[in-house]
Amino acid sequence: MGEITLRIVTPVGEPQAYECDSIILTVCDDIAGKGGGSYGIRKGHAKALIALDEGKITASLGGSKVLSAHTSSGFAMVENNVVTVTVENID
Repeated sequence: MGEITLRIVTPVGEPQAYECDSIILTVCDDIAGKGGGSYGIRKGHAKALIALDEGKITASLGGSKVLSAHTSSGFAMVENNVVTVTVENID
């Protein structure tokens, strides 16, 4: 079992969950929602609400990818080693 649970929530279908030990998200930084780059999350991360830009999300466990996908913009909430990503769509 991983040290972090990644939950992907979209308007369509049931939330998907992945056990992992590392997550990399594409984040936005400026007022227009662009320009933030990548942001990594590991076990013990402080509570956070993160604005996501359209881009790649990667989750790994023991150095192997368990998820690599493209998402629309949205939000990620980090709390108690659970990362909930809410996006319009994921490919």
